[in-house]
Amino acid sequence: MRYPKIMTQINRVCAYICASVVLGAAFLGVLESILRKVFLSPTVWTLNLSTAIFIWAAWLGASWSLQELGHVSIDMLRNIVDKHSKSAKRIPRRIISIVGYLITGGVISGFLYGGLIICRRAIDNNILAPYAFKFPVIISYSAIVFGTILMLVTLIFIILDLIAGGDKYL
Repeated sequence: MRYPKIMTQINRVCAYICASVVLGAAFLGVLESILRKVFLSPTVWTLNLSTAIFIWAAWLGASWSLQELGHVSIDMLRNIVDKHSKSAKRIPRRIISIVGYLITGGVISGFLYGGLIICRRAIDNNILAPYAFKFPVIISYSAIVFGTILMLVTLIFIILDLIAGGDKYL
């Protein structure tokens, strides 16, 4: 199975949302600077809102980064195996790539599990963000769950693409 176009489109939409959110946070930073320096009247909410916004931006952008190979990877072992392999389909490199993506999936699953736990605690205890601008912290924590699910689905399709013989994720 090749990497589906719908996942490319979903991750692209998330990347656009991520970029818009970062732009919005930058606007809030400029607004805060103007209010603080020019009008001598700082706000109490822009830093807090920017923090919550950046949490969403990081988790939304992660799946797109994974899809577009923008993540950090150590290719030394794959390159050595590829250099000494005579396989036309690069099977040893493909196997090492799949194992690497499976390990990545395990790490992401750990983040998902942790995200689910803290979301559950936030809901059970009705926790509010510890800022001057109070909002339910589940809004920020849900970004972890949403982002990790999106990354896991992306990883599953990357692995299926590798198994099907695709070369993009080698």
